[in-house]
Amino acid sequence: MHDDLQKFAENLLDQAPGVVVRWRLMRDLLGIPTRFPEVDNELRALDQSRWVSELAQEQWEDGSWGAFHSRNTKRKQRILTTEFGVARALALGLDTSHPILKRAEVYLLRVLCGEIPFPDHNEVNDRWPTGVRLFVASTLGLVRPAHPILDPDRALWLEIARRTFQSGVYNEADEIRAHKELTGASIKGTYLILNGKYQLNLLGSISGMLPLDLEQVLLRWVWQNPNGIGYLSVPLNRHPEDRPAVIDRWLASLELLAQRFPSRVSVARPAIDWLWSRRDTDGYWDFGSLPRESTCLPFSDSWRDRRTRRLDWTVRVLTLLNRAGK
Repeated sequence: MHDDLQKFAENLLDQAPGVVVRWRLMRDLLGIPTRFPEVDNELRALDQSRWVSELAQEQWEDGSWGAFHSRNTKRKQRILTTEFGVARALALGLDTSHPILKRAEVYLLRVLCGEIPFPDHNEVNDRWPTGVRLFVASTLGLVRPAHPILDPDRALWLEIARRTFQSGVYNEADEIRAHKELTGASIKGTYLILNGKYQLNLLGSISGMLPLDLEQVLLRWVWQNPNGIGYLSVPLNRHPEDRPAVIDRWLASLELLAQRFPSRVSVARPAIDWLWSRRDTDGYWDFGSLPRESTCLPFSDSWRDRRTRRLDWTVRVLTLLNRAGK
């Protein structure tokens, strides 16, 4: 990590931030080895934090959070879907050894194997079976990226990508034809198009799975896509609107690319440079009020104090910059 980033992270740690921020600084930015005694103390404290406690309290006995993908706002819980719960757990710094994610992993495997039904209302169209499999496989891929049960899903989406870009550029007709032959789904204008966050998560789940030339054309196409990454829906080839919800989704898009395709993050260089330019006079980042339905934020128990809000945004951006290698 760049010396300046490390010094800044150390300075943030000296400010006695909340437990999630401390843990993310220690693990993701300072790389403190897990054998150090203070790490055990932080992990115990993490379970007592407001947001980890909320995850644990709202997790169902089967390891889910009720609905999987389709949000039901009538439910009297803050974690509206299993997708959201898993992403939130990872954002708060939990790993696969934590009981919350252990239970979630067992649940995901059972759904993927057909032992228990997918909980959401079935859509009556030819896309739904492929979509259900994609949602569950991608969510498991967040927890266990290299799990062998995902091999058929990775192979399917790799073949769809290969056929779609066989000419060297994105070809809609080739993508439609690939699905007709491989999944039977009609995809024009739908969530099954290759720029979706679920597809990208699977395609980048194992380093080197994508041939270099295919990875490059895929990422260039995603970067220039006017809709950005599917389900995040923020263009990546220009600076985001100065609204917290938009910046949250824009950062989530960059985080996905940096985590899943780190060797090709060079396409994001203008965005990374823009992020550096958005520091305040003290060197922090602050993009405003809490983004609605963010899976990543907040880290701190409360944003009533501008200091904690600024720490959360800053740690998030620092982690992204560290992954991006600048």
